[in-house]
Amino acid sequence: MRRILPFLITAALLAAACGRETRCYVPIGLTNFSIDPNSAYYPGLNYVGGYMYLTGGHRGVVVVRTSFDSFVAYERTCPADSTSAVAISDEYGSALLECPECHSLFIVEADGYPMEGSATACPLYQYGTTYSGGELWVY
Repeated sequence: MRRILPFLITAALLAAACGRETRCYVPIGLTNFSIDPNSAYYPGLNYVGGYMYLTGGHRGVVVVRTSFDSFVAYERTCPADSTSAVAISDEYGSALLECPECHSLFIVEADGYPMEGSATACPLYQYGTTYSGGELWVY
């Protein structure tokens, strides 16, 4: 019995872990563009904490300036409701993105992961960003 017990415990833990597995699928579109975030064409990105909604992706891309030389870009498609586009939270500003349908809140500085109590455990899809020489690439 002592030899079988470790195997039974391992099998039980694996079965429990498989039941909790969350598969996240967020439709995304092609995104590959560059902008000058300090230009007059992108006034929402001229300051730290600023943001802008840009075309691309599936339901659009939201770019947030998190520091002088740091940006994040997220797909606006909500992982809980793919027919809805997340937006900057009216109540919390550029720190959180909110789905207008399911009211899930996603933390910008935490790689787009949802806050506890959201309708999904899946994060927003995060696009890659590179900022160099005054030019921001989103891909």
